Amino acid sequence: MSRRPRWRVVYDDLREQITRGDLQPGDKIPAELDLAERYSFSRPTVREAIRRLEQEGLLTAAIAGIGRTVRSRDLITWHLTKFELGAYSDDPVNMVDQWEADATADGWTTRQVVAEVAELPATPQVAKYLQCKVGTMLLRRRRLRYVSKPTSPEQLAMIADTWTPLDIANMEIDGVAPLRAETNVVYPGGIYRALGFRQVQFQDEITVRMPEPDEAELLDQQPGTPVGQHARVGVDANGRRVRVLLSVFSGDALRLAYHLHVPENRPASNGAAAQRGDGK
Repeated sequence: MSRRPRWRVVYDDLREQITRGDLQPGDKIPAELDLAERYSFSRPTVREAIRRLEQEGLLTAAIAGIGRTVRSRDLITWHLTKFELGAYSDDPVNMVDQWEADATADGWTTRQVVAEVAELPATPQVAKYLQCKVGTMLLRRRRLRYVSKPTSPEQLAMIADTWTPLDIANMEIDGVAPLRAETNVVYPGGIYRALGFRQVQFQDEITVRMPEPDEAELLDQQPGTPVGQHARVGVDANGRRVRVLLSVFSGDALRLAYHLHVPENRPASNGAAAQRGDGK
């Protein structure tokens, strides 16, 4: 029977302590030298075990003066079934949009920052979503969405980039172009509804990929951790694609929740009929 690699001995032991709850989120793990002495292994062997745990998102990267700690596993739930549908919950008085209202209802404290508003050429991906030519100048409005709890320090939950055609981006309400605002702006029903665009259809696409360098830095990604991307294209009553919202989040931090109703009296498929024994 083959023996486990030495790094695996350390890895398995620490991982079991985390899984079992002996090491709780926020707990500091021993320094590499201390672990090397405990297991009678070399520091490179211990470092490999720790590197694997960091890649799994179980440990934070080393911080000067603090070391490595066990990461929180408190996932953020994004309820996509009701996001932007039905009773829109944007609150212009308290400057809380629907995403923040949803996160707050789940017990999170939220903070949203407009990090950049810039005219940029459409990437191939964005051009596909908005059905325009690659390189077409569009407005990208980047918002950074933070959450925290008493048991979880503030973290960047999502990078939310809204790409909009320039003619829409330049539209004003009371002399102000809200999509060009460099601070958080909230209108009842959302900015696009306030501008006169009733989005009657959303086209969603969810992908999992490795992060771009700026995304990894903003999200404080552990090495090897993928990101999820939720793309939502808004289509108005005339069939025009008025914007695409690209929301990027750490793959180990967010949970997407859908609750879909099945229509009654659906015709049974052939497979279902055959399972009931009444197929011909």
